Amino acid sequence: MTTLIVFDIDGTLLRSVAAHQAAFVAALHDSGLTDFDTAWAGYTHHTDSWIHREVFRRQWGRLPDAAESRRFADHLHARFLAATPAGGIEPIPGATGFLRALASDGDYATAFATGALREVTTAKVAALGAVGPVVTGSDHTFRAHLVREAVRRASDRAGGAFDRVVCVGDGPWDVRAALDTGSEFIGIGTDTAPFGDWFPRNRLFASFDDVDPAADFTLTPPPGRTVAEPDADKAFAAGPAACPCWT
Repeated sequence: MTTLIVFDIDGTLLRSVAAHQAAFVAALHDSGLTDFDTAWAGYTHHTDSWIHREVFRRQWGRLPDAAESRRFADHLHARFLAATPAGGIEPIPGATGFLRALASDGDYATAFATGALREVTTAKVAALGAVGPVVTGSDHTFRAHLVREAVRRASDRAGGAFDRVVCVGDGPWDVRAALDTGSEFIGIGTDTAPFGDWFPRNRLFASFDDVDPAADFTLTPPPGRTVAEPDADKAFAAGPAACPCWT
């Protein structure tokens, strides 16, 4: 049985959430955006691209053009690099060893789906030594679309579909993306609360050293206990130019 494991990055493989969020706020200010809510989970989609566009639209009454989006991405990248410790970004316990083990096992493939923009993701991927397609918030604005794109690219690279897909993440948006794409799910963290009070404890791990990738991580939430994604999430097209998530 072939398995594709799709990883989120911030908070899942790297302890980079605080630095990324601080850089994101600074980059918004650098771009002249001052009227925004930092309760990021309250935005419709938890990706840099969606939040930047939503904040921009609220302040200026229109969406950013390509040049404005590019400048924001550059500000975010520079701010993140400035906030990164001299010793580099600390990985989540067991993460690098887990990735190495998967890379050496022919039954597994890996891909990465992060809501962060492409430029700022470069430094993070380099720290991980990641192997596999990397899909970012520069490719899609919907979280579920990031996973769909990662699966598509990995399947193309492998020359066919995988028998199972397992998503790995640290937040409720990751759970929703897994449920929306029919994927199994592994939660990374120490508390089930961020995932919802139905989330089973045996799907949560503080260290990758405790994860058996061959185990069954199928999620079946009780009715009404997850937040449904907007219907537009179902409309997916490969590539950033064609996908409805940008409009």
